[in-house]
This record gives sequence, C-alpha cells and structure tokens, in this order.
Amino acid sequence: MTTALEARITDAYDSLTPKQQALARLILDNRYFASFASAAELGAKVDASAATVVRLCQVLGYDGLPGLQEAIRAELPSYLTAVERLEQRITVLPENSELPQRVFALDVQNIQRTASAVDQTTFEAVVRSIASAQETIVVATGVTAAVGQFLAYSLEVIGLRARAILDGGVSQVVTLTHLDAADVLVGLGVWRYVRSTVAAMQQAKEQGATTIAITDSIVSPLARHADYAFEVATEGAMHSLSMAGALSLINALVAAASLVDPTRTSRALQQIDRQFIARELLTL
Repeated sequence: MTTALEARITDAYDSLTPKQQALARLILDNRYFASFASAAELGAKVDASAATVVRLCQVLGYDGLPGLQEAIRAELPSYLTAVERLEQRITVLPENSELPQRVFALDVQNIQRTASAVDQTTFEAVVRSIASAQETIVVATGVTAAVGQFLAYSLEVIGLRARAILDGGVSQVVTLTHLDAADVLVGLGVWRYVRSTVAAMQQAKEQGATTIAITDSIVSPLARHADYAFEVATEGAMHSLSMAGALSLINALVAAASLVDPTRTSRALQQIDRQFIARELLTL
C-alpha cells in the first residue's frame, strides 16, 4: 500500500533537482532517521545543504522539515506491541524442537551486528571516561534494567564507583541533582524509550557529566542526548527483545576498563576475595 509520502515523492520526482532526488531516496530508505534528523544532518548524507532539504519539503507540500517529519511519524509505527511481535514470528518460526537453536542463532547474530557497529575511537573514549569517573550512574528500566544492574555491579567489582537507578522516580531525581563534570551517566533504552531515562540523559548533559547511551538506534532519543552512543542489535525470536548484544558490549567495556589501572583492579578483586572467604568461613 502506497503511503501519502510515497505518493507525493512519486508525483514530484521527475521535477526534482538531482540533489532533491537523492534526498528523496534517502528519506524513503531511511524513514526513522529522517523523522528525527536535522536538515543539516539529512543534507550531509547526500552532500546537500540544509536549505536544499527545506526546499524539498516545500516542493512536496509540507511547511518545512517539521511538517515532513510529522507526516513520517504518523505513517511509521513507533513500536510493535508484544502481541504484534509474537504474531509476526509465529508464522515463520520452526517447530518447538528447533526453537532453541533459532534463539541461539539470533543471539549470535545480535552479538555480531553489535560488534560490527562499535566505533573503536568511541569505545576507547568511553572506557577512559568510565575508568576516570568520580562515579558512574547507570539509568535503565524495563527490559534493560537487568543489563543496567549488571553494568553497575561489574564496575564496582573492578574497584570503580558505580550504581544503578532502575525505577526513575525520587531516587533518580536525588542522584542526578549531585552530578557534575567528574561523573558519567550511562543510559540504556531500547524499543519503547522511557521518558525518565531520556530526561536523565538531558539533565546529566546540562550539568556537565559525560553521557553515554546504549540503545538500539543511533537516532533514538537517548543517542541524540549522548556524548557517546552505542547501537546494539536486539532482534528476538518471539515477543521479547534480546539483550545478548548489549551484554557483550558491556563485557567488553568492563574488561577494557579493568586494564586501565590493573593495580586498582587487582586490589579490588583481592578485597572481594578476602570478604568472600571470611563470610564463607563464618557459615561453616
């Protein structure tokens, strides 16, 4: 079924300039990106000016880029419900006996896609920021909550100050009030982007903290408010999303952070071992 946007572009395409045609193709092929990007960001993809983007929108009958973006968002579902995800997969999944292998294969694919999307310069900058931070605050809710807790815990194990905020609310408000330029905030969010997590990213950035997003799109609300952003693949076999890619990314970040100051890491691990042994002996 042809959408209104597709119809407008098709009708006007032959009369468009080469740059406008390139922009039109970009918009049709990357609608999610186009629905959030600025005119300058869109133009940069095809070596066109922001003014060319605005003129294209007007030629298509919209009152500038905001009008076109509003039309895209109206046609592009922001998310599928859990039921819709399940219904889509029921028709293509193998028999139950083959399902475990399908799930494992998807997780391997998610890890590979996540790994291929990691920019080494960004990775190294994030590791340095976390390793030198006064404190790392991890904000995550919903399906990312367990992953956020794992990140905070793993950083504490290697001797770094870290804590997770998993419920938004008062605890988030109080914690963020004290953030400054010496701190790092990591926001995790996929699929349905939680307003409180996005707000945390905005506030942290305003207060000078380094902001890091782990999300499923480089143009997600979290990524757009982050100093550094990682895109993780989250394709799931049934109704739920897979966090395998996010967990692998976190493992890599923690492993690299542990090597920034090996002495500190060793000292922290030794202290944990002593506490563990002491507690175990008391229970014998």
